[in-house]
Amino acid sequence: MRRQPIAYVLFITVSVFSFHVPGNTQESDCLSKDLALVNGRIYTMDQQNSLAQSLLIKDKKVTAVDPQEESFNACTDIIDLEQRTVIPGLIDNHVHYIRIANRPGYDNRLLERTFTIKEALEAIRRKVETVPQGELITTIGGIRRSQWYEKRFPTRLELDYVSPMNPVYVSERGSGPGRTNTEGRNLLRELGVPVTNDGSVAEGVDTARAYEVLASNITNEDRKRQLLDVAEYALSLGLTTVMDMSGTVPGVGFIDQTDGYSFFLDLARENKHKVRTRIFFPGLDDNIELRQLRGHLNKEWLNYGPDMAKVVGIGEWSVSRNLFNQQPLGEAARLAQRLIAERGWSYHQHLHTVEEIDAHFDVWEELNQEFDLAELRWTPGHLSQITPELVQRAKTMGLGLGLHGQRFHGGTTGGPPWRMVLDSEPVALGAGSDGARINALNPWNMVYYMVTGQDISGKLINDKQQISRYEAVWLLSSYQQGWFTKEEGLLGGIGEGRFADIAVLNEDVFDPIAVSDEAIRSVSSVLTIVNGEIVYDAGVLKH
Repeated sequence: MRRQPIAYVLFITVSVFSFHVPGNTQESDCLSKDLALVNGRIYTMDQQNSLAQSLLIKDKKVTAVDPQEESFNACTDIIDLEQRTVIPGLIDNHVHYIRIANRPGYDNRLLERTFTIKEALEAIRRKVETVPQGELITTIGGIRRSQWYEKRFPTRLELDYVSPMNPVYVSERGSGPGRTNTEGRNLLRELGVPVTNDGSVAEGVDTARAYEVLASNITNEDRKRQLLDVAEYALSLGLTTVMDMSGTVPGVGFIDQTDGYSFFLDLARENKHKVRTRIFFPGLDDNIELRQLRGHLNKEWLNYGPDMAKVVGIGEWSVSRNLFNQQPLGEAARLAQRLIAERGWSYHQHLHTVEEIDAHFDVWEELNQEFDLAELRWTPGHLSQITPELVQRAKTMGLGLGLHGQRFHGGTTGGPPWRMVLDSEPVALGAGSDGARINALNPWNMVYYMVTGQDISGKLINDKQQISRYEAVWLLSSYQQGWFTKEEGLLGGIGEGRFADIAVLNEDVFDPIAVSDEAIRSVSSVLTIVNGEIVYDAGVLKH
């Protein structure tokens, strides 16, 4: 799992090659176009950790790795990768993606990828160029002052300089302290939110009120526009699949489970939303709620949704937050988990501490005597404090593990023991961000955290658990990712018969000379493919 591909040395002397296209087929005769990627360094993240030079894609799947020349014809679009690094599309194992659509105004995720005040102001200036004059620009959650070299928010006057006509409001963690420009200050004051003269919004009641009033008039059309914008951002980074953990915790991005997904389903059914989405519905407290959910799925999510928007289980709570963390688990939590198992649903549970994990494993081991939890794909997630003994208990039950790096953003020491868990070789492993309220959506922040052990401010918080760059990308893209959604052989990795979800990177992230540790956070994709379709193209490669 952790070896560098054994064929790497072959690429030191590789030269650009071309294909002769045989046959007399005219391009106008083609009912559909195949896609070939040639002349690349393609990290397949398969079981053999192999490298390839070319791929052939047909009907949404990879049909050949290093295909023969005769596989190409006049109905094949050929893209020269120019020796660029190619990886499987990145997969976030635990993220609150859809709820980003419930941000008010025009969300600006680009702030996640800024590390100085100058860069932050430039990102806001670029956003202003795309937003109608007078419309609100926000970044609520996914950022912290400590990410910027100056360790502060931009000032009101700095924000005024780059956005004189559009209100701007930025806030840490969604409920953390916020800052506005003058237009934003005036807007919030008109809506009854206290804002100081310098544009500061106090953490707690005031920031909660700011979100509440700004989000009160969001329409489904607003949500569609917002989510498509976020999807473009994700695809530009090579993030092609999200395992979405809903948004039922009160506050920023709250999703009403009865009709809060209707806008998203519209986009998926119209084939407008291009990020592969696997949805886990949230915590339920009794049999009535579980029956209601089953009825809702049958009505709104026929066959559990279209291919790009599938409901796959329950997560990240089996019951409400005030019930899940009792040790030992109370009757309500035990009942809810039994009902989930009886209905044959997958389950992904928020667990951080040794006590939480141990209490849930006690229940799961009992249930596993009646139900095959491995077959149902039950997954403990987060696992900031998991021990070798708890990893072994998960392996005995045949469970995969989700390791999620929200402590990168959280200001607390520690984090998932990446090194220990990788060395334990559990059934399946996936990594995730828990973005984009507590953490950033940018997957390269997670790679940076896994490799360096440093948090968003550059502080070393998870020493002796660092892993290699290859291992970090592997955790976000390997063939094992399909285990979590019952899509083995389809989701994750690059291989024949698998989804053609692929990212061509702007830099070779595996080369520490070309890409420093700090620069990992700024890696992006120049060409992103989902289901064999080019969904993001920076215009760098020749077609």
